[in-house]
Formats: sequence, C-alpha cells, structure tokens
Amino acid sequence: MTGVNQQHRKTPLAFYIGLVCSSALYSQVSNALEQQNNDKNTEQQIEVMTVTAQKRVQNLMDVPVAIDSVSAKDLEETNSVLLGDIADYTPGFKFSKDGVAQATATMRGVSSSNISTGGDPSVAIFYDDVYLPRAAQSVLFADMQRIEILKGPQGTLFGKNAAAGVVSMVPNAPEQSDEAFVKGTLGDYGLKRFEGMANTALSDEFAIRVNAMSNQRDSYLDNVYQDYRGEELGNANHQAARAAALWTPTQSTKVQLSYDYDDMDQGYSPAIGLSPYAYSMNPLDRTIENDVIDGHERRDMDAWTLKINHEFNSDWSGKLISSKRQWQVSGRDDADGTADKTRYLDTINFEDSDIFYNELQINYSHDKLNYVGGITYSKENVHQTTTLDITADTIARLTSDNLNQMLGGALMQAGVPAEALGQMGLPIDHIWKPADWASVLSILAMVDPSVAGLLQQLGAEPFSPELAAAISATGDLTYQLIGGGLGIAEIFGPSYAGKMWSEDIINNGVFNSYGIYSDVDYQYNDQWGFTAGLRYSRDEKDFSWDIRERSFGASLPSLTEFLFPLVTNLKASKDWSKLTGRAVVRFQPDADQLWFLSYSTGYKSGGYDSLDPTSAANPYAPEEVKNIELGYKAELWQSVRVQTSIYNMDLTNRQRSVSSKRPGDGVAVPLIINGDQDIRGMELIVDWQATSALKLGVVTEYRKTESSWEQFYNGDGDLVTDTEKDSSADAYTLTADWTPDWAFGDGQWKVHVDYVYEENTRADDPDMLAIAKQIPAYFADSKNLNARISWQSNSDHWEVAVFGKNLTDNEMTGGIGGFAAAVLGTPITSLNPPRTAGVEVKYQF
Repeated sequence: MTGVNQQHRKTPLAFYIGLVCSSALYSQVSNALEQQNNDKNTEQQIEVMTVTAQKRVQNLMDVPVAIDSVSAKDLEETNSVLLGDIADYTPGFKFSKDGVAQATATMRGVSSSNISTGGDPSVAIFYDDVYLPRAAQSVLFADMQRIEILKGPQGTLFGKNAAAGVVSMVPNAPEQSDEAFVKGTLGDYGLKRFEGMANTALSDEFAIRVNAMSNQRDSYLDNVYQDYRGEELGNANHQAARAAALWTPTQSTKVQLSYDYDDMDQGYSPAIGLSPYAYSMNPLDRTIENDVIDGHERRDMDAWTLKINHEFNSDWSGKLISSKRQWQVSGRDDADGTADKTRYLDTINFEDSDIFYNELQINYSHDKLNYVGGITYSKENVHQTTTLDITADTIARLTSDNLNQMLGGALMQAGVPAEALGQMGLPIDHIWKPADWASVLSILAMVDPSVAGLLQQLGAEPFSPELAAAISATGDLTYQLIGGGLGIAEIFGPSYAGKMWSEDIINNGVFNSYGIYSDVDYQYNDQWGFTAGLRYSRDEKDFSWDIRERSFGASLPSLTEFLFPLVTNLKASKDWSKLTGRAVVRFQPDADQLWFLSYSTGYKSGGYDSLDPTSAANPYAPEEVKNIELGYKAELWQSVRVQTSIYNMDLTNRQRSVSSKRPGDGVAVPLIINGDQDIRGMELIVDWQATSALKLGVVTEYRKTESSWEQFYNGDGDLVTDTEKDSSADAYTLTADWTPDWAFGDGQWKVHVDYVYEENTRADDPDMLAIAKQIPAYFADSKNLNARISWQSNSDHWEVAVFGKNLTDNEMTGGIGGFAAAVLGTPITSLNPPRTAGVEVKYQF
C-alpha cells in the first residue's frame, strides 16, 4: 500500500525453496545417466503433446510449423495467469507485463503500437477460436486447457491474417462428467488469488461448465506522495469468469454457447522517475513520488460466443463461430515520474469498443488428404478518447524555456558574451519566480521603451531588488501586460497555479474485415508430404479525429493549440487487400523425425494513427511479411524431444511506434512510422525425460535484426535521418521437473525449477541516452530463478504447493523514455518484480 515500508513484506521462504531445490536437484542430475542405465525395466518415454493448430487434433511433432504448446500443468508449475507470464518459456514470443489494457504482443521481434486504436496488432490472438482486438488481448488464464503459439505468418489457418504469428488460447469445454475444484493462493506483497471450477452433465445431451478467478496483489513499489488519491500504482486487481453450455442433439452435432466476463480495476504501471526532480535517481530504491491525479487502469469486458460443430460424415465436418465482444477501457498514468507541479504531465486513454466476429469453416480428412477452408467476417466499432493533461505551472515552465531561447539567442546575436548572460539572470528557471521574471522584464526594458515605462510605474529600476518585490505585490498584472504586448498567450500569472490544461483527441472508427482461406495437406508417401494454402484478405476502415481543448477558462481564450492543432470532425476512409499464402514440404525419414521447409507470406492492413490527424491523408502502409523457414522435430530414444528451426523474415512497411516531437508540437507523443526489416533467427526446444523421475528442458533463441526506418522527428524535436540499425539478442530458459519417491506424506511430491536468462543488448543502442550510464541495473541481463514444490494426495483430492519467483532477486530496469522526457527533462523507466513467494492449496472434488 502507498507509503508503507516494504521490508516487512519480504519473506525467507524463497531462500528455503532455492536451497532445497538446488541441493536435491544437483544430486538427482548427477545420477541421471547412471540410474537410466541401471534401471533397465523402467521406460522413460516422454509424454505426447497434442495440438489443433491445423484445425485437427495432431501430435505436436507431426505439425510442420514452429509451434509451442503450453499445457494447463505448465501454467500451474510456472504460476502463470497472463500471457506476459508464459513469454519466458516460449522462444520468439514476448508479451508486455506493464499495463494490461495496452499490452503488446511481440513475435520474433515484431510488435505493434499499443496505444493507437486505428491499427491492428502484428500478432493475432485468439480465445476459444475468436479473434481478440488490441485492448482485449490480455485475459486471465481461468480454467485453460492449453495455449498454442505459432511463429510466422498463419493466415491460411486462422480467421484473421497474422503478419508475425498467432497465439491461440484454448479454454476447457464442458464435458459429460461431474468434476470441480477450488484453489487458493497466498503470497507476499499481498498476493491473494482464488479460483474455482465446476462441470456437470445435466443429461446425456446437456453439460455445463463454469469457472471464476480473482487475482489481487499489492504494488512492488512505494509511492510516498502524501496527497495521492488514485488506485495504488502497480497493484493488481483482476477478475474473470466464464460459463459454457454444451448441447449434443446428435452424435454428429455439438452446440456450445459461452459467456465470459473480465473485470479489471487497478493502478496503472508506475512511472519511476530518473530526473533530479524525482524521488530518486536510483530505481532500485523501489520508491517513487508520483502525483498523477486518479492514476488507474480499468477494463470492463464481456462476450457471448456461439460455436456449432457438425460432422457430415467420416470425412467432412464443419464449424460455425459467431461472437460479440464489447469492452470499456480507461487508463490514466503519470508521464513525468515526479511530484513537481511545474513538470506535471499525465495521459488518459478511454476506449469503448466492440467487435462482431464470424467464421464458417469446412474440414475434410481422408487417407492422405486433409483440407481446411473458411470464410470470415468481422466488424469492429471503436471509440477512443486520448487526453493529455498538463498544469498551468508546466505551461509556465515551458514558456520560461522558450523565453530563455528567444532572449538568449537575441542577446548573443547582438554580441553579448555568454558570461554576461549569467549576470543578467539567464537562463531563468520559472517565470512565476519573481526574481526570474524580474530578469526577463529588465532585459526587455533594454530594448522596449514600453517595458521600461512599466518598470518606472512600478517604482523599480532594471535588475534592482525592488523589482522582484514589486512583481510579487502586483500579482498577475505584469504578466498580463507583457503577454498581451508581445502577443504570447502562454505568458500568464501565478494565480492560475494548479489549474489543468487538457486537450482531447477523440477518434471513432468502423473496421470491416473479410477473409477467405484454404489450406490443403497431402501425404505423398510414408516419407514425403506437401502443404499449400492461400488467403485473400480485405480490410475497410473509416476513421475520424476531433481535437478539442479544455483550457483554464474564458479568461484565457487566446491560449489555444498548445499541444495539438485543433481539428473538427476530420474523416478518412480507405481499404486494403492482399493475397497471401504458404507452401511447406516435409520429409519424415522415420516415424520419429520430421524435417520441413516452408515459405509463407503475411499481411497486416494499413491504418490510421489516432494521435496524428495528418495520417488521414497519409495512412501508414500495410505491413507485409515474407518468411522462409527450415525446421526439424524429433523424438529420440523415446525420451528426448527436439524442436528447432532457423528462419529469415523479411518485413516491408513494418509499423513502429516512436516518441516524436514535430515542429509546432508542445510535447513529444507516440507516432507510427514505417520501415523495412530483415530478421534472421534460430529457435530450439529440447525436452529430456532423463529418468522416470526427472525431466529436463532447455528453450533458447538467437535473433539478428537489420532495420531501415523512414526519417522522423525524435522526442527532442531533432530530425532523425540516420535510421539504419542492427541489433541482436539471445535468450534461454532451463527447466527441471523432479518427482522424488519421498516416503513421508500420503501422496506424490514434485519439484519444478526453471532459470530464465535474456541478454541485455542496450549497450549497442545507437540512440542510447547519456543518462542511461547513470542508472543502476539498466545494462543488467535478465536472470530469473523460479521454483515450486508441490504435494498431491494419492486420492488426487488435495494438492499443496509452495513457490518462489526471482529467487536471486535479480534487478533490471525497463527502457528509458516517456512523453515528458525531452521537453520537461523527466525521463521515466520501470523495474522488474523482486523476489516473491507464496503457497497454493487446491481441492479437487
């Protein structure tokens, strides 16, 4: 909670977990091969993993696609409840952990802007076969069966063209059985997570399944600002529920109607200030002083989904999917990371949107031939209001900076030496400081007789101590006279202190999307097979902008267009279409190995930048992807599963969000630009059932990216023309699962340990800010050691677990930036979660 010392929250439980796991696993790993050789009668066969990535149930190892499948047990072992939690265990996939409603999915280094409602994500995310737009993507994993992650373009298999990849979340469906469970999780930092599920068969034809989850946690940082009145910044308060009914009128027909609900009401991700005006220049203090007014992140979302599956005969089947999802999102965050009213800037994003998604799919499977085809249609109505708020105090500071440039430049051109400027009081800090304003008036009096006359009326000489006293005594008078005389409306007096200046950008859009796809798979003989697919996509977008301002009142009607040029009902309309596809050749030298070579293309429609009205005339171009990939999958010695691939992705018109301050803009804002990228990488997953009791795994990736971006104005207002950039990154995750034969306790024990490493490549960033070298942990690699010890009763009714995450308390900051970084000198960053621990108790009926 805000202002509470965090030391008492930490627990030594995490250390005990690490000690037990490290000593026990070291002994077990060292004896793994010896036990495997001695225990001849025990088969260490690795489990079979099934997926539906190609719209039919298949062994994961038979699918010629780079795909990861995260099971319900995997989610439990890693304590994962959101997409951001599983990203560490899936090579090539990342999902932002800060901010749920504006989260960003990244596949093989390709991501999308998370703030503009006028565009589409590069990574398509599906929940129960239904496409989720940008602000609806992050949902709680309540009663999830598995999550499938497919890398590369996948438009011929899914109902929305995915330029970079697909994430498919598969919740459990109702079954003809009676089962239920309740589960509670408690941990430090106020973690309280409760989950329940019940499934029952009402008859031979009807079954229902309901589940619910509540996830709450306090913030990992303390906000010491005494007058803060919003939600606790950085906490979690997220609930989800789902009810599904299954009707099976015949053996060939299944009808499922489901309703899911998602509610979030929590504090926004905290902005950790990195300026002299923030609480500290050291993010590792985990203490902030943020004065944002009503900081929050809220989302109220629900959806109805109808799915009809029908088998016409043993070869042909069909599926109809129809869903209506609606949501309201509101978020307000601190953009300056300080409690300095003269550097106050916050942003508010409100969205009220809905999508009507429909898909009709046909499947054929017989002997050597498999076919899937379908048509899709969706209509999305979007409304977004983005507000930038700054105080009058901040405007006066920006005005002070402008006066420094104007007066200082004029004096230097007149031959005044730089040391003399200091003697005159330049640069000033803030015009509302009487001494600073006295310096400005004194300099103006040197060249403007009217200002010199004003000083005489005040009874003060230029640069005299009496002038500052006279300014204090006359309040706003001198500011009004000078502001009016110079025609600078931004010069106004201190009586406006604390008042808020706001500009609203209001966007409305209607997006219609159409698609038709076909994918044919043919097994030529026992070893060779071929897959080919095509998709035609068409996207129609109508979009509009209204930019309005809410000023201090009628007393300053001339103060307009401070942040953005005012716009009234600006409308734009455009459509894009594209034919994409894939071709795959596979070779199986035996039943346990698969080689595949694929070429696929993907497309994401163009769009409009919700914060940039000039995109009405120049919408950003469609994002197009060409991907060639060589993959290998094998199950060796019945105990080792290997999946690896090397790929080359060529992106044209990649859509990227940058912080930009163009000429005439008051502050830097997100702007979407286009560029070209060439991404080459390698991914590897190895699972080894070392013994009947021990399973080991490694996940790793390496990626190199060459980029060429169009020129743009950066956050400092400088035109960036040197946009050729190279970068590389590698990461790996090590896992171990051990089921020891411990005699105590009437049940089975299991120990899970994983170590997640990601290289920090910020030192190679050509745009690195100078302040970065002063920030502790900014260049630190990400190193997370996590563990879980569980006990399950022999009756399978009870399960108890203790877990710890980031056991070594590794600390690493996020990137440096923010809207106010360049203009107000207040960059911000974020910080990864500290060491945490908790306990779980589950009862299965």
